[in-house]
Amino acid sequence: MASALLFLGVAILLRASTYGDPNVHGDEVFYQTVGLAMHHGAVPYVDVWDRKPWGLFFLYYLITAISDQPIAYQLASTGFAAATAWVIGRIANRWHGRQGGLFAGLAYLLWLEQAQGFFGQAPVWYNLFVATAALLVLQATRELGAGRVGWRCWAAMALGGCAITIKQTSLFECAWLGIYAAYQFWRSPLATRRKLQTIAGWATLGAAPTLAIGFGYVLSGDGAIWWHAMVGANLHKTIDPTSSAIRALIMFVMLAPFAMLLVLSLPNMRREERGFLFGWLVAAGLGLLSVPNFYLHYALPILVPLSIAGAGFLAGLWSGPAALAVMALLAFRDTQVFDFDHAARSRAAMAELERAVRSHDDGGPLFVYDGPFQLYPMTGHRFVSPLVFGPHLAQGIEKDVSHLSTLGEVRRVLAERPSTLVMASKPRQGPVNWETMVPVRAYALRNCRLVARVLTPEWLHEETIDVWADCNRGR
Repeated sequence: MASALLFLGVAILLRASTYGDPNVHGDEVFYQTVGLAMHHGAVPYVDVWDRKPWGLFFLYYLITAISDQPIAYQLASTGFAAATAWVIGRIANRWHGRQGGLFAGLAYLLWLEQAQGFFGQAPVWYNLFVATAALLVLQATRELGAGRVGWRCWAAMALGGCAITIKQTSLFECAWLGIYAAYQFWRSPLATRRKLQTIAGWATLGAAPTLAIGFGYVLSGDGAIWWHAMVGANLHKTIDPTSSAIRALIMFVMLAPFAMLLVLSLPNMRREERGFLFGWLVAAGLGLLSVPNFYLHYALPILVPLSIAGAGFLAGLWSGPAALAVMALLAFRDTQVFDFDHAARSRAAMAELERAVRSHDDGGPLFVYDGPFQLYPMTGHRFVSPLVFGPHLAQGIEKDVSHLSTLGEVRRVLAERPSTLVMASKPRQGPVNWETMVPVRAYALRNCRLVARVLTPEWLHEETIDVWADCNRGR
């Protein structure tokens, strides 16, 4: 209980400056927007499109049922981060005692901001499911070797299945946990047929949540759309080699302190620990490599086994506190964790954008082309296209990745003659999809009036957002 409270307190301290920020980062704000839309009947992939699995949106649906304010998911993600640190501590404690476990959990929390996991990114949620599944499998190792299958393995497979419905790439980690459990069970004296039946049951249970979701979409007639979002779109996304190479280098530097801890911990690792963590790290690495473009938060799943792998050195009487102190200094050397004014600036900017839209609202459609898409629910407007997430329309690597034509959607929306248009003064992400950018800007310049230009902060950068209104009534 004491360690759990410590992890929770540290997680709150490291995230408190983001509480209430309505525009902290585009990804989780989008997930929250989808969660809110689901309460009004929106169906993911059909009415609002993305590649993330249904479980992630359902999680935000549950959170927004409690409150539609951003602090609701921010507090929930804080609890998930703290709980993940606690599970990391439990696993590390098996091999390296209480200090090793405590410091491993703290290292995970300290490094979340470095990997852009200080908000509600998908791995912040599913890391808890995967880590808990790993703990349960480890706890069941002796039972499996003796041929006894208790509740822990079944629970682990169910948790793995839930993780996959939050992010597809967790499949690799969950598969490793299944393989490890199957290997331990296969060494038992039970009959081969019994072993095969049990392992098949585990695999079925792990796949059941995704299969159930897919079956639901098939029954509704949208199975092809769901399949394309889960599989096809991920295979068709264009690779941006230059940006990916730069992000991969930054990711390598960001993970370097954990790699050093791993190397220093190797002499203190037991054979079981080495085998289990090596397989886990390889699986998490495969999940990272399975996506065509690198973003820093894609490294978040690797932080879990890396934190545990460093426990051997962190458990040292003098080396542990010294290493944790160095990691804290590195984590805080260039941080916004204690910038409590940021959320206030963000709230003020979003309020100004909302006022600009509302004060010129004549009942016509709102089109957020490359801007804060949460303006749709904030101003009570419907989505004009399933491609709500800005990059899906404005970024070149997202061109025609969905089941919809990107240019076709833009032309269709402009044909509806939107009366208000929101977009960044300059493109927010490259490479730019000029095929859609040109007609949208032409529409704004030809038909609308610039009524607001607001410097709008996100956690990682600030962008100037323009509101073009009074469209089709002359400039």
